[in-house]
Amino acid sequence: MCYFLYGSLYGDIDEAEYESVQRRYGCRIPLGTRHDVKTAVRDAGETVRDDFRVTDGVCDCDSPVGGHDPAHPMILELSSLIGELSALPGAKQIYICKTWTGKQNKKEIALKLNETDLPALLADLRENCLYSLSV
Repeated sequence: MCYFLYGSLYGDIDEAEYESVQRRYGCRIPLGTRHDVKTAVRDAGETVRDDFRVTDGVCDCDSPVGGHDPAHPMILELSSLIGELSALPGAKQIYICKTWTGKQNKKEIALKLNETDLPALLADLRENCLYSLSV
């Protein structure tokens, strides 16, 4: 059993602009909905789906997300990615979670992205909790 980071960007986004931002980062936030993330988490009990994974690693057990270090390079990279994606015209919501295989997100937390210290949030991300960041 392992932890996995899942996420999605929801909105009416120009795919060329989206791809231009995504190519600059090692992690990704796929285009999708809250339901897509919840489904990927639910299905992970049977097989881990890569389509809404934030990283390409085998698992995210050693991820700095949730590791309490807001200055970690991966936290800063993911924060920058989320910042750039949220600035795209049409972006409405970003969803992110770190969930234990076979578990569902027990809680959902809604936050406004512009009122959130993103590196601190990512460093202290709760396990099995879906965060909804409105743009």
